Amino acid sequence: MISVYDELSEKIKRDPRLTRQGGPRQDLGIILFAEREAIDELWRAAERCTASAEGADFAELRIAVEKLRSIFGERPDTLP
Repeated sequence: MISVYDELSEKIKRDPRLTRQGGPRQDLGIILFAEREAIDELWRAAERCTASAEGADFAELRIAVEKLRSIFGERPDTLP
């Protein structure tokens, strides 16, 4: 099981041409652009959690991670 991100990254590694129209590089860019607010929330939550010297409550970080699970989390071996 691999994530959408891992799958697209592997395709980019196999064909890294920057001049190629469409393909996995464009797909990844579109996905990341679409989730830019969730990525920003994840960064801010992680920054707050790591800045806390007392071991912060990780609820914010868990919520931010869940928002991005569909992109970066593992997927089932078979897709519908």
